[in-house]
Amino acid sequence: MGIRFGCAALAAALTFIVGCAGVPIESGRTAVLDLVKVRTDTATSKSAAAGATMESTDRTRAPADTVQHVRDRLSEPLQVATALQIALSRNPELQLQFARLGVSAADVFDASRLSNPELSLAVLLPLGDATGNKESAGVTLGFNDLLLRHARAGMATSEYQRTQELVAAAILNLGIEVQQAWFDCVGATQRAVIRQTVDEAAQTTAELARRYHEAGNINQLPLQIDVAAASEAHIALLRARGELAEARARLQSLLSLSAAEAHWTVPATLPEPLTTEPQVSTLQSLAMTQRLDLAAARTHVSTLQQKMAATRRYRFLGASTVGAAGEREADGTRRIGPSLSLALPLFNQGQGAIARIAAELDAAQAKQRQLELQIDNDVQRQSDRMQLAHEQARSYRDGLIPEREAVVARLQEQVNFMLTDTFTLLLAKQLEYAAYEGYI
Repeated sequence: MGIRFGCAALAAALTFIVGCAGVPIESGRTAVLDLVKVRTDTATSKSAAAGATMESTDRTRAPADTVQHVRDRLSEPLQVATALQIALSRNPELQLQFARLGVSAADVFDASRLSNPELSLAVLLPLGDATGNKESAGVTLGFNDLLLRHARAGMATSEYQRTQELVAAAILNLGIEVQQAWFDCVGATQRAVIRQTVDEAAQTTAELARRYHEAGNINQLPLQIDVAAASEAHIALLRARGELAEARARLQSLLSLSAAEAHWTVPATLPEPLTTEPQVSTLQSLAMTQRLDLAAARTHVSTLQQKMAATRRYRFLGASTVGAAGEREADGTRRIGPSLSLALPLFNQGQGAIARIAAELDAAQAKQRQLELQIDNDVQRQSDRMQLAHEQARSYRDGLIPEREAVVARLQEQVNFMLTDTFTLLLAKQLEYAAYEGYI
């Protein structure tokens, strides 16, 4: 009876130590949404929150109100902000990322728990001249768990923070993909319209050349040149339509729309380019403080530093246990007391574990430095690309396009007064359309 009471008391004490906290998944979702919120507009963060709610309440389909909301939005040309909101509320990638967060939250829960105690029972039967049974019982707990619980929980919490940063980064990257796909789709739509116009003009030129040839006004060579140009224009039209189909399919996939919901449209023209260009130094500074993949890399380094410190501190601690043991002799006498089992660090003093963590820490620090350098150079490169794109757009808009339009206008006047032929006017018109396409 005394043995059973001692074991039960120890088990009750251990239960009190481990507590009853639950898996911290909800706080993790909130932290992720906060990270997204400070880097996006309110509508985007609300859409991400809707996706998180959908993941936690219904893993197979969107709520009815979300479905109806999407259908209402698809009844008019899809704007970039609307596309972003639909994707963040329906794309399965969002549920996948929050599932990763759940796994990391479970790791935090496990790290803060002690391992279950081990109960041992033994009954020794008498042999030979011995009389009566001898009973023994014991309960043990890993001594490592008691010492490392705080450090292990801290490292798991840091890793959970890193996962939150990676999940938030994935959400933002999804938003970037949707915006890129939207611009590609609108641009492909606009290019297809221009290519349609160019094809019609080329077919008109070829038909006019046939009539001139039949009338004997031109020979076979100019006719063949115009017919070949018409075929080339039609091939370009088919290529533009193929690019449009690819762009629509990519955007539809990111929006998680089914084939039955493929009736959506986009605006006919792209918005005008930005008129202001932020300073590259401002962008670089912002990237260093706001990039979540860099924040996750820094958190990973911090976690490994904690792990290194804990490994060094407890390097001599092997598989050790602490507990209580009791025995009842054959004559009825009982004994109970504490038990301790220690692993002697004779052959292994943790050198391998320390070397392994040191190597992991060196690799993590190298990756962090590499990412910082990459971000700095990428911001510079993208800023240069944007500046050159602005200059090209201005050159098309303020230079080539009005110049081509002026040429067409002057040639039209000459055709009206029969000072030049229609073929020259049609060629100038095709060059004007080519300038429009270049601007897009």
